[in-house]
Amino acid sequence: MKIFVIGDEYTVLGYRLVGIQGTIVHSSQDASEAINKALSDPEIGIILITQRTASGIRSLVDSAKLEMTTPVVLEIPDRLGPTEGRESTMEVVQRLIGIRV
Repeated sequence: MKIFVIGDEYTVLGYRLVGIQGTIVHSSQDASEAINKALSDPEIGIILITQRTASGIRSLVDSAKLEMTTPVVLEIPDRLGPTEGRESTMEVVQRLIGIRV
């Protein structure tokens, strides 16, 4: 199972440094194409997408989260931090596993 990241150049570069492949996107159209390609790849088990990128393709991201069991789509903050009204990565982890880390 692979992890794949979609977002701005700094976020994707950071994940590439630890061995996670991804796609840099500059527009909503780029993001839509990238997530559709990742959703159709049977080797990808987790898709990480930055919150700012996801906001441009909200309906596609929400439908992927609700309708698909794999891959799991998770929104992550980018280098600027979480967007207003969205959970930070730590809050997501705490909610998912039920303990404070």
